[in-house]
Amino acid sequence: MLKIFLLTLLMISYTTIADEGMWEPYQMEGLKKELRATGYKKNISNVSDLFKHPMNAIVSLGGCSAAFVSDQGLIATNYHCIERSYLQFNSNAENNLFETGFVARSKEEEKKSAPGSRVYVTLESNEITEQVLMGVKDETADIERAKIIEENIKQIINKCETTDEIECRVRSFYSGETYKLEKVLKIKDVRLVYAPPAYIGEYGGEIDNWMYPRHTGDFALLRAYVSKDGSSEEFNKDNVPYSSDSFLKISSRGVDDGDFVMIVGYPGRTNRLLTFNEIKYDLEFQFHEVVKFLKRGIDLINEHSIDEDGSKLKYRGLKSGYENYYKKISGQINGAKNFKLLESEKENWNNFLRFVDKEASSEDKQYLEELLKLVGEEQLESRARTYYGNSTLIATVKRIYRNAVEAEKVDSERKPGYQERDQENLVNRIKSLNYSFDARVDKEIFLDRLKNYANIDNSYRRPVYSELLGLESDFEETKNIVEEIYSSEFNNSETFLQLMELSLEELNKSEDPLVIFAKKTYQESLDYEKKYEARSARRQLLKSKFIGVLKKYYEASNKQLYSDANGTLRVTYGNVAGVSLKDGINYEPFTRLEGITQKHTGKKPFNASRELLELIDNKDYGDYFYKPINSVPVNFLSTLDITNGNSGSATINSKFELVGLAFDGMIETIIADYKYIPQARTISVDSRYLLWTLEKLEKADNILDELTIVK
Repeated sequence: MLKIFLLTLLMISYTTIADEGMWEPYQMEGLKKELRATGYKKNISNVSDLFKHPMNAIVSLGGCSAAFVSDQGLIATNYHCIERSYLQFNSNAENNLFETGFVARSKEEEKKSAPGSRVYVTLESNEITEQVLMGVKDETADIERAKIIEENIKQIINKCETTDEIECRVRSFYSGETYKLEKVLKIKDVRLVYAPPAYIGEYGGEIDNWMYPRHTGDFALLRAYVSKDGSSEEFNKDNVPYSSDSFLKISSRGVDDGDFVMIVGYPGRTNRLLTFNEIKYDLEFQFHEVVKFLKRGIDLINEHSIDEDGSKLKYRGLKSGYENYYKKISGQINGAKNFKLLESEKENWNNFLRFVDKEASSEDKQYLEELLKLVGEEQLESRARTYYGNSTLIATVKRIYRNAVEAEKVDSERKPGYQERDQENLVNRIKSLNYSFDARVDKEIFLDRLKNYANIDNSYRRPVYSELLGLESDFEETKNIVEEIYSSEFNNSETFLQLMELSLEELNKSEDPLVIFAKKTYQESLDYEKKYEARSARRQLLKSKFIGVLKKYYEASNKQLYSDANGTLRVTYGNVAGVSLKDGINYEPFTRLEGITQKHTGKKPFNASRELLELIDNKDYGDYFYKPINSVPVNFLSTLDITNGNSGSATINSKFELVGLAFDGMIETIIADYKYIPQARTISVDSRYLLWTLEKLEKADNILDELTIVK
């Protein structure tokens, strides 16, 4: 009976289930019934209005989510969200913050972040579809369509960005069926306040990654600063803490099994609105190709990065990212099999096609046929696009050369990404290479990727790029060419910045082999860019038509359709709940401090400190004891619907108090990025473990005094 029930849930065609959805705030008004059913008692406007609490306490770190937790700009997020820009940036062989952790005992001790580290506060989100698509028609040629949309977006952004601290982005929703203008405050001075040692922050490491039961203290604290007049500027010792419109109180009581919880955050990307052809391709080919790519990347970093020259520390973040996605996609492959995703999606697709055949116009049917053809063309090129490039050195100098080309034009005619508004980001990206790039390691990775690229059919490879690298010759020839390119004097962030000061004329006169390579491949790169832009414009039209029919399909069942995650503010709601996923195994909703002791081996990644183990052995629980488990909760499960980008999201109770920080999902159900699975669970670090660690282990009274703790 259980198997029949689970299969029935999975075969519901394009419908939403109780806790499913990464909803835009405005959609919450239409979910009153579902919200009430899960235990939400507050006014709906609190989760649909960006300017009300708790919505205005939520921020983005640009890849992770976070929340203000004091009126002095203190921010709570995940440990793994601050590894590269804060810990890696401030670490070296003599002072490795990954090993020691970091606690600022005063604001003066707080550490600055890497160049380009930002906190983003959403100020507005308005639909602008008509403005973006102004001047385009269904029959507009693809390349012309791309140009018009790009020009419209540039004008919209230029009008929106009235000051340097305001950043405006045009976001595509429903695969280009709808566009919105997102206006955010960009806080440039962000400092590290607290990060636990790795034996807490990443306890269990890659072994426990995506797994449960979990015992990871994946939490960290930052602080946002602005100038005395309230404007946003880079690090300055005279800057003062940012005072947000609101902040979250932190619950020391936490949550119980079954309690209502919600997350407001910035999920990165899901793939729930794909055609069946796209899902099938990903499951049967692309996943396996990406797994090989990531596994080889991990092996290359392990082989070539060493402690002696600091490269091991520089590539720690990239390796961690590879390992994370390697395990995730491997889990998605297995999850798709276990939940028979392809079979259920085939049936869903056939149901949709029957609706199309009966209800859609002849034009929409033709658009759908064209979309599937376009998808097939893109899939044929996917392997070549995976292995093309993969040299940070070459990519950086090509970007510098392109920037010099664009600088010859008036700003309004420059390519997005190379305008005056983008120069700060370009410089910061180069500066960040100082702690995340080593030319020797980069060369070895590039050579290995080139072997794969050389084996791809000529019709899918870039001819000029391939010829310049000698890919039609013996690979020894290619190695010699690469050696010459990497002999360039421009091979670190300092020299890259010097190169950026040169004019196009000066770059064209350069005899440096790296600059020459960038110059010779420039036109080909531009041609391919235009080709992909035209195709993207065509895809936007075809996808928007597909989504239009899909929305009608939903409406026929009185259901709302939510857009795939795209890095914008979303709301998800549900309950604290365990789950049974394997025969004979029931995952309880909470893990305990004692689980840390049980897993402890004394070796990484299960190397808890003696002090931590003694606190646990002595049952020094303080105010954070939770009777149902006779301990302090470390992590807990909930039915919240999240994906990458939600990391660091505040898990909030019905009183809008922070009760945890979301940081992971379960390997068994991670395929939910493609189709919601009712058994999927979010793993959050419990607020009681955060507070217990700050009080008992770190003795961080200054931080605890700043927080508003609700008992």
